[in-house]
Amino acid sequence: MHLGFLNLLFFICLVNGQQKMMKIFGKVLDVDLNDGVQKLNAACVEDCFQKSDCILVFMNSDGQCLSFDLNSTEQLTVVETAKTDNLFVAFKTQFLLSQCPAYESMDLSITVGGESIPWIKNGKEYTFKKCVGDWKMFKRVDDVTVCMQTFEISALSLEGAIEVCDEIGGYKLTGIQTEKELDWVYGRINQTKWGNFDGFWIDAKRQAANSKQNTTDFEFTDGYTDLDEDLYKRRGYITGKNEINHKAEDCLVICKVFQYLGKRYINDVSCISYPQGLGVVCGYQLV
Repeated sequence: MHLGFLNLLFFICLVNGQQKMMKIFGKVLDVDLNDGVQKLNAACVEDCFQKSDCILVFMNSDGQCLSFDLNSTEQLTVVETAKTDNLFVAFKTQFLLSQCPAYESMDLSITVGGESIPWIKNGKEYTFKKCVGDWKMFKRVDDVTVCMQTFEISALSLEGAIEVCDEIGGYKLTGIQTEKELDWVYGRINQTKWGNFDGFWIDAKRQAANSKQNTTDFEFTDGYTDLDEDLYKRRGYITGKNEINHKAEDCLVICKVFQYLGKRYINDVSCISYPQGLGVVCGYQLV
């Protein structure tokens, strides 16, 4: 345990293996401590420290305590306060050092599904954001963060797949922008039940001017995906049209293709009739 003072902030480190707690003078915005329970500060922090899903507690000098767990928390904003306000916030986090570092060098983060989600510090505010439930978070360029989830719900067409995601919760049928996203979706395929070309619909449609052409000039409607043509050329089995009936195949699924094709998991299919679209990839931008 380490105690110290800095800029009217009081912080404490509890260290037990990989788990640490940091306590500062502060408050959680837009919450009411009266919704919590009566508990001494020390017990409030200790209870959170011992619970695997607790990520933060908010308390005051009157013994009111409010805790936040990982599964039900998507966004939190903590603001530093003065010592005289008698408000405290204790973060569960991981430090890169074996002992408590100086306050200025603390790098607060929470590990979710093997990935580290940081608390973003801006002046006197700390902000935490994560995807809903067990949705997967992907960080793209230009500070764009996308949350994705796959669903084994069949859709016959692109429009049908878009409707599935919307009906689930107002989500978007999502596009794929990075290799990491592509490999994650492919890993979600039901390998025991799905055969070759059974796959997940993704948000993509070839530009109308190049319909039926062997091109990768796909457009997206999700509002956050940009085209990386090199990715689709390297990892796609793109033909533009059905090799038997020559009908247009201008939309995309991620699926098991022929083993000899290696890691070419993206296949262009009919936008209006593809019975092997056994699932969808839904998403939203985390803002």
